[in-house]
Amino acid sequence: MLRNSKPRYKKNVKKKKTLLGLFLKSCIYTFLGLILTGIASFYIFIVSGWIKPTQELWVTTAMTTLNHKWLATAFIKEETIEDIMKRNQVDDSGYETSTDLVEIPISSKDETASSNTETPKEDYIDEGYTKLEEGIYVKDVSGGTWKGKLMLISDPSRVTLAQTRYQFERGDLVKTMVQTHNARAGINAGGFVDGPNYDSNGGTPAGLLIVNNELIQSNGNMKHSVIGFNQDNVLVLGKMTKQEALDANLRDAVDFRPFLIVNGEKTIKEGTGGWGIAPRTAIGQRKTGEVLFLCIDGRQPGHSLGTDLDVLQNTLYDAGCINAAMLDGGSSTVMYYKDDYVNKPSLGHERYINNAWIIK
Repeated sequence: MLRNSKPRYKKNVKKKKTLLGLFLKSCIYTFLGLILTGIASFYIFIVSGWIKPTQELWVTTAMTTLNHKWLATAFIKEETIEDIMKRNQVDDSGYETSTDLVEIPISSKDETASSNTETPKEDYIDEGYTKLEEGIYVKDVSGGTWKGKLMLISDPSRVTLAQTRYQFERGDLVKTMVQTHNARAGINAGGFVDGPNYDSNGGTPAGLLIVNNELIQSNGNMKHSVIGFNQDNVLVLGKMTKQEALDANLRDAVDFRPFLIVNGEKTIKEGTGGWGIAPRTAIGQRKTGEVLFLCIDGRQPGHSLGTDLDVLQNTLYDAGCINAAMLDGGSSTVMYYKDDYVNKPSLGHERYINNAWIIK
């Protein structure tokens, strides 16, 4: 019996080695198969352009980054990239707000003061908004791969622009700007000069900046993409020099683009807007005066990837805006209310920026 056990033991060892070898071969073949499938899918969906929307999304997202344009240029022909960017580009030139299209009810100015009287604007609840406090409402907005927050402010006179306390030195957090001005809420506003790795301290505004009727900065006599409020609390959009902006009696204004809706007309006629998917911030106004803040989260798989500009435009258009524009986005995108963040910033925290729209 003992003589026969040894050969059986050797047979078992040999059998185990054979099974292990087969398992390893199976893993290797599976791994190689996945790689080949990935390469084939990348070629079919991205490089060849067989699925146009996927290729356009890839190109526009890559080409609007600072350091990752190679993700498009290394695999796709230059003429194809140029064609995609041209077809998706937003042409907001020639648009200028007709301020007389916006009629701000006199009652809205008294709404905040009448704390013992319920606002007559309870239709906002029927639109899906949740009332945070008198005159400020919020609701969730979402699509297939994105989630965001839409905040409605019934009285536009409460919306003003705040700037960093250390202008031309370093930026501030939206949270800090809200608290410093004893405001109720805020979102990031205009752009600022950024570093090579999106790592600046937000101390230098980009383009024109008007805060509380004071011109803080402009780039000479060049035309700026102005997004601001005039003395009648109407959101004004237009290509203006600094003098034209001052002549328009703007109390607060930033410089950013593109405009999304002007006088009830969408500026993106076809395509997605050409900026790729990312966290986004936008501002709009209804013809009855209400101001809307929109923040869409991004760069967070499992939560929200972000959007291109057509989603911003359509979301604000469907919310009733007749004028709307994109603000700075990406890691700057943040919505803050009463000691807490309403959205989920892409970094897990907010970054230092130059200015913010706040609600007094």
